[in-house]
Amino acid sequence: MNRVIAEASIRKHRALGFTVLVVALIGFFSLFKLGQLEDPEFTIRTAVVITQYPGADAHRVEQEVTEVLEREIQQLGELDELESFSREGVSVIYVHVGEQYGGEQLRQIWDELRKKVFRASAELPGTVRGPLVNDEFGDVYSSLLSVTGDGYSYAELRDITDFLRQELLRVDQVGKVEIFGDQGERVFLETSRAKIAELGLTPNLVVAALQRQNVVAPGGMVDLGPRRLGIYATGVLLSVEELAELAIRSPVSGQLIRVSDFAEVHRGYAEPPEAMLRFNGEAALSLGVVPVTGANIVDLNERIQATLGQLNDRLPVGVEVGAIALQADQVEQAIGEFVTSLVTAVLIVIGVLMLSLGFRTGLIVSVGVPLTIMATFLCMFLMNIDLHRVSLGALVIVLGMLVDNAIVVSELIQTRMRQGVDRLEAITQSVAETFWPLLSATLIAILAFSPIVLTQTTTGEFTRSLFWVVAASLLISWVLAMTFTPLLAHRYLKAGADSGDSDGVQARFYEFCERTYHRVLAYRAITLTVIGGAFLAAMLAFTLIPQIFFPPAQRAQFLVDYWLPEGSRIEQTANDMSEIETFLLEQPGISNITSFIGEGAPRFYLPMIPEPANPAFGQILVNLDSVDRLDDTMQAVAEQLRSAFPDAQPRVRAMQLGEPVRFPLQLRVTGPDQQKLRDLASELGAIMAATPGVADLRDDWRQARPRITIEVDQDRARRSGVSSTAINEALNTAFAGQAIGVYHEDDKRIPIIWRFPLSERADPSRIGTMVVWPDEGGAPVPLAQMATVSLGWGPGMIWRHDRERAVTLQADLHPDQTAANVQGRIDDAMAGFELPAGYRTYWDGEVAQAAEARAGVLAPVPVVLGLMILVLMFQFNSYRKTLLVMMTVPLGVIGVTAGLLAFNQPFGFMALLGTMSLSGMIIRNAVVMIEQIELEQQRQQDHYKALVAAAISRVRPIVLTTLTTVLGLLPLALSGPFWAPMAIAIMAGLGLSVVLTLVFVPVGYAFLFKVQKRAV
Repeated sequence: MNRVIAEASIRKHRALGFTVLVVALIGFFSLFKLGQLEDPEFTIRTAVVITQYPGADAHRVEQEVTEVLEREIQQLGELDELESFSREGVSVIYVHVGEQYGGEQLRQIWDELRKKVFRASAELPGTVRGPLVNDEFGDVYSSLLSVTGDGYSYAELRDITDFLRQELLRVDQVGKVEIFGDQGERVFLETSRAKIAELGLTPNLVVAALQRQNVVAPGGMVDLGPRRLGIYATGVLLSVEELAELAIRSPVSGQLIRVSDFAEVHRGYAEPPEAMLRFNGEAALSLGVVPVTGANIVDLNERIQATLGQLNDRLPVGVEVGAIALQADQVEQAIGEFVTSLVTAVLIVIGVLMLSLGFRTGLIVSVGVPLTIMATFLCMFLMNIDLHRVSLGALVIVLGMLVDNAIVVSELIQTRMRQGVDRLEAITQSVAETFWPLLSATLIAILAFSPIVLTQTTTGEFTRSLFWVVAASLLISWVLAMTFTPLLAHRYLKAGADSGDSDGVQARFYEFCERTYHRVLAYRAITLTVIGGAFLAAMLAFTLIPQIFFPPAQRAQFLVDYWLPEGSRIEQTANDMSEIETFLLEQPGISNITSFIGEGAPRFYLPMIPEPANPAFGQILVNLDSVDRLDDTMQAVAEQLRSAFPDAQPRVRAMQLGEPVRFPLQLRVTGPDQQKLRDLASELGAIMAATPGVADLRDDWRQARPRITIEVDQDRARRSGVSSTAINEALNTAFAGQAIGVYHEDDKRIPIIWRFPLSERADPSRIGTMVVWPDEGGAPVPLAQMATVSLGWGPGMIWRHDRERAVTLQADLHPDQTAANVQGRIDDAMAGFELPAGYRTYWDGEVAQAAEARAGVLAPVPVVLGLMILVLMFQFNSYRKTLLVMMTVPLGVIGVTAGLLAFNQPFGFMALLGTMSLSGMIIRNAVVMIEQIELEQQRQQDHYKALVAAAISRVRPIVLTTLTTVLGLLPLALSGPFWAPMAIAIMAGLGLSVVLTLVFVPVGYAFLFKVQKRAV
């Protein structure tokens, strides 16, 4: 049958040529239909449950809200991990489900989560707001836009931004548009304590009057002839002025009093604001655009920019829409760089083929490269694989391997023709002899990449397209080598065609090979011992290679995180951020900056974790004009922040690649007692801080926060007719403001807030002199008669992990340090540290996530090895030959270790994938070598001579295929820190292992099969 394939390819040459041309053309046009991303998408399997509990401290929130919700959520069958923090007035729970779930399964899981949260909400205190389940936590905003306008109020900017939002929602493939930085309008009813005491007014009276007046209620229906008419009565407040004219009867004098007689009514913004946003130091709002699933980010951005261009004339003068973060810019840059790498690699491979094989043979083999790439684009289109860093990188990785099959076939055809075999017979023989060996070798090479697709981890999902692109490319290259290469050889290859080397050079080269094989076969035991020793030395040296997870992203942007002590006012955070903005805008190379105050930036980049809202927190996104400035600018900013803000906790960090990690070093301490946890964390933190390589140590519970505690004597309060609710409402009105209604304006609902003037709100000493109105009416009661006031401290935040209280010590690394090395030093330093019963420590962070990702990708390795062995057994039907091939796999470690150490590259997840895939390439060479040995033994009775002849005949094609693979990876090795370790691991591993394989396989074969040189 194998001969028939070659003969049919030649006989049906027009049909085959037409088919190849059509597939190539369809593949070329498919390229322009592929989605474009910077990095592959992976699923954020996290939902967030947020519950507001106004007036409760962190401990009360934890016990009455977080614990209740977690107890119910814990019963979610798909749950993997629970994280939560409780802070004054708010509970936030992160629900992480198993990495094996995705797509429609996730939607069902979130529905089940909502049901459980709804059931648990019946047990929550009556004053909580929520809980709300946010299952869009993983949404990525592909476009983050700023809206600024000098001289415009926040309300005006909000109206303009809302207009833009409505227009952008009409753009094709836009899924969601959100507004960030909105201050929130309020209508304030502001009066003094003395005035309302004089009139005997209470918030309840005002609320009741407002509700009676500002209400929409049915007026009934009336029949009029054949029609039925609705009856509508006016009365809803249509303006702030109408609110000022609202009349309230005084319980003291009985007279009607207008609101304007005792209060100043005006519109304003929430005080303090919940969050603020500034673009280049100017007050701004932001629009975040989330695309629909599968959208082409580059095309979508073009449509968005076109829409904004059309709307520009409709915007008020002075309003500008700027770019905070556009994923499309990053996509175009990343794809452009990889396309350049791909084209460079193609040219390198073709150049090597031309020089080594000669023009005709080189051209025949080279034609398969672009054809395979075009067909692979078609497969990517059919499999819905986008163009991004990993899929394009996979093409570069596999590029040198695409010509392996064609080289073996064409070399064998040339050899047969030089031996005098007829051209057609030489072609059919060559295809028949290599059909199964090359198919086996190709399948094994594919299997070497298969752990990537078999793993059920987020990191595996991130790199999964690597397998599919490699698998499609290799299979296509094998099909072409079995069909199209013979066709081209039949038409264009001539007997005695130039092979790229002069006969003299070839003769001397083969003489050298023959002498070498005679020597190593004569001293086979020593040879095998030396190779084994090299392997052991490499394993020992491997421990010297730095270990990482993923390198930082090479993006021309970075983040500045800024933490003030817990309990700090957002106004103070904003002031400090303003100073930082001034410094940043003075630095060279900074294009623009965006400050998010009181909350973190939304997820504009998939591998980032948005920070939760906190008045003491601010974050600045800094965009540079070139990635070359990144390290120097980050260092200058970090030094300035440390010196200028000694009481703060600033952090300057680059963007991440792969699965997001909050801090590279995270040591978690769990246990029941808050104070004991604090003490243990402090002791362990001192050990960590003293460890070389640790930078900017902190813990996630942060500082204790000051608070005023009012101890109410409940007996006195009850005798006075005052409830706890009345006391809390009085305090809230006095110092924050109490919501007493809603003002409707078009589609907006603006809260109406009753509050005292700033001079009274800002003075805590007035707590002792304030009065509280009894629930059932009567004279106001001084708070001092039924309560005592004291100043104290309370927990700032209480974090929990899987329903256990947990303090996490977090730290960055000094430059040139790795998390694995520093964590090892910390473990050594903590060796003698004893924990009380019920308390434990364990690592999270980069090393833990890397270990989890490695475990996930290594889990299917035994199955993959079993499949490889199965393929080899079908190919050779021999235990010893299969054993010999599998024994070549460890040889790759020698080259990997040498290469990574020589080029000072770390061993991370991508290098691990490269090392694993290397096994398939090594086995491929061994299979071809052993198959040739068997063919030569069939032709010669002297097995020793057959062994030497087969080894010599395979040296050139194996070296050539290795050379194309190694040099084809050169652009990838120079592309940056993401691919360099993997490329160097493959280049060095394959380059050195091929030399060892060319020696080890013949020597191992001779050793296992006891092949001896016959005496002359």
